Amino acid sequence: MEDLRLRPPRIDAALILRLHKYRRPERVAPRLRAVAAQMAALAETLVEPRGWLRRLGVRGVDPQGRVVLDDGVAFHSRALAHRLAGASEAVLLVLTIGAALERRAQALVREEHLVEGLLLDTAGWVALDALLRDVRQLLAADARRRGYRLTARMAPGFAGWPLEEQRALFAAFPEGALTVRLTESCVMRPSKSVSGLWGLVPAGTP
Repeated sequence: MEDLRLRPPRIDAALILRLHKYRRPERVAPRLRAVAAQMAALAETLVEPRGWLRRLGVRGVDPQGRVVLDDGVAFHSRALAHRLAGASEAVLLVLTIGAALERRAQALVREEHLVEGLLLDTAGWVALDALLRDVRQLLAADARRRGYRLTARMAPGFAGWPLEEQRALFAAFPEGALTVRLTESCVMRPSKSVSGLWGLVPAGTP
């Protein structure tokens, strides 16, 4: 297992506004632009990124959807099996920005600073997405050096991979290693967390 120590990303206030359907952030009222900038700056101080990777060999991929990795880790998803066809290795990820930003955003809402709370919450998703891109770039560069190509990421709950498979993904990591937890309904806590899996296939493979 690899314990990733990641730097908090820079957060673009204009992107926060664009995610709220303001297509031309420069035309937004100065007061709202100022609040977005304040929340972006605040978010950068609250993000506490942590990430964990586990690399496992791919032992078998069944067209019916059973995927077997090293150490007996197994998943059931035809979409995942299709994605990992030809892969020799899988990289499992759990990534979070921590709980501090979420707690602060909720506190702002309770104090009836609704705009600030909403924009800070959005800044958290911007940060998580930026961290995910950073991790993918690192993995893709490493794969190229080794003569492989990184597939697109898949995660439980998307593209026909049942959300309940989140339990198997989390169980692939050593017990107690993750600070992210799953609820009974397989929702991650802290909520601004993401999981996923990439495959490594030989370079040049379609």
